[in-house]
Amino acid sequence: MRKLILENQLAYNKTDDTSIITKKFEFEIITPMFGGDSKSWELNIKAPVRAQSIKGQLRFWWRTMQFIDKKEELLEKENRLWGGKISETQSVQSRVKLSIIHKENEIKSQKAELNEKETAIKNEIIPAYLAFPITSELKGGKVIEYVTEVNFILQLIFPVEFENEILDTLKLWTLFGGVGARTRRGCGGLFCKELLENFNDENSIGVFIKRFNKNGLQLPYSRLDNAKFAVNMVNTKPSPEKAWFDLISSYSSFRQDRTKKENSNRPGRSFWPEPDAIRTVLKKHATLHSPEHPDGVWFPRAAFGLPIITKFNTSGNGNGDPSEQIQLQPDIDTGDRWPSPVIIKVIRLVNGNVYKVAIVLNQSFPAKLILKQNKETYRLEESASPFSKESNNKKMKTNRNLADGESIYQALFTALDLKEVL
Repeated sequence: MRKLILENQLAYNKTDDTSIITKKFEFEIITPMFGGDSKSWELNIKAPVRAQSIKGQLRFWWRTMQFIDKKEELLEKENRLWGGKISETQSVQSRVKLSIIHKENEIKSQKAELNEKETAIKNEIIPAYLAFPITSELKGGKVIEYVTEVNFILQLIFPVEFENEILDTLKLWTLFGGVGARTRRGCGGLFCKELLENFNDENSIGVFIKRFNKNGLQLPYSRLDNAKFAVNMVNTKPSPEKAWFDLISSYSSFRQDRTKKENSNRPGRSFWPEPDAIRTVLKKHATLHSPEHPDGVWFPRAAFGLPIITKFNTSGNGNGDPSEQIQLQPDIDTGDRWPSPVIIKVIRLVNGNVYKVAIVLNQSFPAKLILKQNKETYRLEESASPFSKESNNKKMKTNRNLADGESIYQALFTALDLKEVL
């Protein structure tokens, strides 16, 4: 890919006000990018990267550096920098101005096509685990394109007093964020030489993250304070796209681990406790699917984000299992979502090294969980939480048992063949 040449990476605004600074950075994507327009999965091929979307990402990563425990104070501080309401009657403009410069000849895309079984995008461009929102659209006849290459320049104008925190925010976004849809699972990953030039290995990234440690307390928003970071360098022919595909495929296998039926290629019952936990709570199961998992009513995969929607296959041997869609979510008082604190992606550094990484941000888990089926609500005991006291005695019977004292996140790192640095 031809690199853009920026004659001046650091330039001051062409006014006499030296308190305002302008910076330009060259970016390229290193993994396929889906979506990015105002509607999910839609793409403006002439300008796939939107300034508004980037600002949303930067606001998120700026919050991860904060230590404010009161929601109102955090929101006011955020809005004073990034724009928004600072009181019931007063709003302020963003102190940070963003603009994007695209080069049309630096944008390459292709149409998504289904494989023969119509279960995923063919040619292993995107893992089947991430493709399900796209496959349903394609089956309906919709044409979806994705970006394979794009170079763009991000220009920012901001007061010089915020330079350090703006640069730190940009570095975090480049390392762990992205552009487009499903960035928490590595789509639209980024590379920027200017922002990554001081990182030469996984330890230097870990040192950077540690700068934001304070007291390790869990607050209602995702933070870097006491985050977990695990990594593995790709040693042979480091291709970010291939490394990412393999990483997400491993994550899919971990999340969907099932037994294998004897003398059959069809998958058997889940190694995970959630299906049997739902059968137990709803007091309903197929004749051949009576609850038998040793972990009882426990939902460990809630640690990867909520809500979780379950739909049983009630045909054949599944006849008698719950037939309606079931949703696991936080109790209504705290909203129905808890965004995943787990980010899985690949990073390419200036020296050419490619790393598979996972970072688990520090955020308090909902106090209570519920199951919803149509108009019915089933409130769960605290022991159903993935982080309950009882979880130390759980087996989490995937294709291996939890080691003594091992957490769900440590089990994830092991499944992804990542070494914990933080």
